Amino acid sequence: MEVRRIAIVGTSLLLITGFAGAASAADLPERSWTKAPPLVAPAFNWSGFYAGVNVGGGWYDGGNITTSSNITSLIAPGNIIHVPVSDGSQSGVTAGGLLGYNYQLDRIVLGVEADFNYADLKSSRGGSTVVTFFHSPTESFNFQSTSNIDWFGTVRGRIGFVPTERLLIYGTGGLAYGEVRTHIANSEVFSNGFSRLWLGDNSDVRVGWTAGGGLEYAFTNNWTLRGEYLYVDLGSSGATATFQGTDPLQSQIRYNASRENKFSVARAALSYKF
Repeated sequence: MEVRRIAIVGTSLLLITGFAGAASAADLPERSWTKAPPLVAPAFNWSGFYAGVNVGGGWYDGGNITTSSNITSLIAPGNIIHVPVSDGSQSGVTAGGLLGYNYQLDRIVLGVEADFNYADLKSSRGGSTVVTFFHSPTESFNFQSTSNIDWFGTVRGRIGFVPTERLLIYGTGGLAYGEVRTHIANSEVFSNGFSRLWLGDNSDVRVGWTAGGGLEYAFTNNWTLRGEYLYVDLGSSGATATFQGTDPLQSQIRYNASRENKFSVARAALSYKF
């Protein structure tokens, strides 16, 4: 009987303990779960080396070619033929490559960039006329002066502002250099087959300065696209044409052509950031 009483008491205690545990569990607040934060792509940073290509157009800003001669001091005004003048193309295409480095400080980007470009900038001045003298052969006068920029390069500093993570607004300026060629060909051709010719050529590398600005956008973490304007000043250049013969008087005549090598460039560039 004693053993039975102990078993009944033990069973009762287990049941009471179970009911109490269930009641306590019912009183506990519902467990809350915290979602893991979403994965966020790292912020884009402009720092680093980059290389790219560019293409665009250029046009002269320095006016037309200037021509002159000492002929008025050697020949009587009544014997000088005045030829009508017209000016030719002032614009062309440019294309090249670039290499640079940026360093970002908060929203400020500092950098240095060098580029080398093919150019097809040509400026010309020329004209022709035909004159018939009484009891003399017909005479044709032709003159042509051209100035070309075949290539140019720049080494520039850049400073920019980042209004949004992937957009860069910048100004730029520094050294510019390029090859400038000047050519003059003046001729007199007579109907009896006689002719006179003055030729002049000059080609040299000019050094000057450049300044400009642009917008650049990083459309991926490695690729950027920009639109850019540059003003380039390579100073003045020219050539002198001399007589291609031995006539004493004609050999004294000189024809000159010169121009200011100032031009603008508007271009787009695609760059890869390493």
